[in-house]
Amino acid sequence: MRWHKLSVPLLNILLVFSGIYVFAGGAEEAYLIKGAKIYTSGTQGVLTDAALLIEDGRIKKIIQGEKISSVPVKDYSGKTITPGLVDAHSYVSGYYRLLENTEPIISDLITGAVFDPSNPEVKHALESGVTTVNFVPRNENLVGGISSVLKLSTDFSSGSILQDRSFLKISFNGEAIRSDRAPTSLMGAEKLLSQKMGAIKAGSEQNRANIFQQQGLQLLLNGNLLPMIAASSSTEINTTLKWLDEWGMKGVIVGGEEAHLLSPLLKEKNVPVLLSPILPSYPEKLAKNAAHLVSQGIKTAFVSHMPEADPVNLRFSALMLYHQGVSQEEALKTITSTPAQILGVAELVGSIAEGKDADFVVWEGEPLDLGSRILAVYVNGRAVFQGKK
Repeated sequence: MRWHKLSVPLLNILLVFSGIYVFAGGAEEAYLIKGAKIYTSGTQGVLTDAALLIEDGRIKKIIQGEKISSVPVKDYSGKTITPGLVDAHSYVSGYYRLLENTEPIISDLITGAVFDPSNPEVKHALESGVTTVNFVPRNENLVGGISSVLKLSTDFSSGSILQDRSFLKISFNGEAIRSDRAPTSLMGAEKLLSQKMGAIKAGSEQNRANIFQQQGLQLLLNGNLLPMIAASSSTEINTTLKWLDEWGMKGVIVGGEEAHLLSPLLKEKNVPVLLSPILPSYPEKLAKNAAHLVSQGIKTAFVSHMPEADPVNLRFSALMLYHQGVSQEEALKTITSTPAQILGVAELVGSIAEGKDADFVVWEGEPLDLGSRILAVYVNGRAVFQGKK
């Protein structure tokens, strides 16, 4: 895992030309956030009489019962603050550039190389409270490439790459099954992937002339990447769990519409689930299934699949979970701290705590009240969105 927050212009230029984008600088000087109710999504729970000292893009100190008069104050009295939302499965800004139709296994792509901060989707995600994304390849390839965990920014003056290589995206769902190209069935998909991995492990593909050298699969076999596997039905999820067992790997399931049917296995194998967003058209059943996973102690988070769905559905999904009896604080964690834990970046983002990045959202009211407007979004201590007052 690598974290980059760089301010050296020459190094930024070198990284851009190498296909790795690193956003740097832009953090404001030290200032104090006060007056708001704070959902930390962490060990301190909900704070009602506290202030945040922000310095150099980090949360320097959580202050309770003392005064600091030497720094500027941003007074959010009567408002609510949460961590920036973490979207662990997003195509933001790159949906049409994250697909290769000629080959089923394309593990060389690193998504961070095609991230475009000027794309309007990035602005919309920030306006929806999303500050960190796992930028992923699409589901139509059996192996689509390597995802990158990014801070969102609409320019190159702020943000950072938290992980340039986070997960290898694998798809065992129906989108990867084709009639005109292998694999043509779920069984064929599992067999094709295992054969390819076996050949790489045996060293028989080391000198291939093909442009697709499958470096991602090599990293997976070496233990340097974990698989993130798209699987929706119980059959697809069961196939995923058997494949993980066969190769002795840990992994993450994304989609997971019928994951509740296999909750005992998921809990036994400690496999996290990134659930597709709950949409307003059919919320009750999916919310009940999500609540079941949470009640079983399975690490569960919601994702957007943006732009296939709107990032505002993250908040709606957490709200529907709350309506199933999950506390508002725990429901909020499914779009903040839990996805950060699943992505392996929880030491930096996903919760409000001393020493963590100053990524947070200021809400007009309660975060799961759909009538509550977003007033401001901060990334690395810098205001990247200001709503209308």
